[in-house]
Amino acid sequence: MSGLRDHKAQFDDASAQVLGVSLDSLETQTKFAESLKLPFPLLSDRNGKAATAYGVKGLLWAHRTTFVIDEGGRITAIFEGKDAIDPAGAVAACKSKSP
Repeated sequence: MSGLRDHKAQFDDASAQVLGVSLDSLETQTKFAESLKLPFPLLSDRNGKAATAYGVKGLLWAHRTTFVIDEGGRITAIFEGKDAIDPAGAVAACKSKSP
């Protein structure tokens, strides 16, 4: 998340909105966001509905995955594992879709 935070200007330049989603409670998400001074929202998916819909729900947690979704709601890029932590791919994917 800190990598996404540190590249916020690049996402802004591409007119992209960053959102974080996890199975953690809203209280946990709020504390985490405050501790990292995140400039974007973190959403709580306590029931795992979003994680299941996107195919990333494991037994106890969601697999770390970054999705780039265009304005039409289509997934245009997916980054998993270490690639989900490094924001470079997501930044590039967003920039390639920007006007």
